[in-house]
Amino acid sequence: MGDKKIYIVAKIFDKRGCLAYRCKTINEARCLPGTLEALRAEGVQIVILDDPDIYSEYAPYSYVEDMKQFIDQVCEMNRTAV
Repeated sequence: MGDKKIYIVAKIFDKRGCLAYRCKTINEARCLPGTLEALRAEGVQIVILDDPDIYSEYAPYSYVEDMKQFIDQVCEMNRTAV
């Protein structure tokens, strides 16, 4: 991916904070948002960011290093958003 960093963020509307995952490959950056969107419950927002530091409306960020763990936590977030 070169120097470009791509983050996928999951947030429950009207709640403070979010989950964030930094994509490790361009393929993750292409596929992960669609996968999460298909799993997304109403009230959960999925966003692609290039620099989380400039988007204070999503702070504080809880970074997850493992993609599977991130997906699992977003699924859990879906259950609490409904």
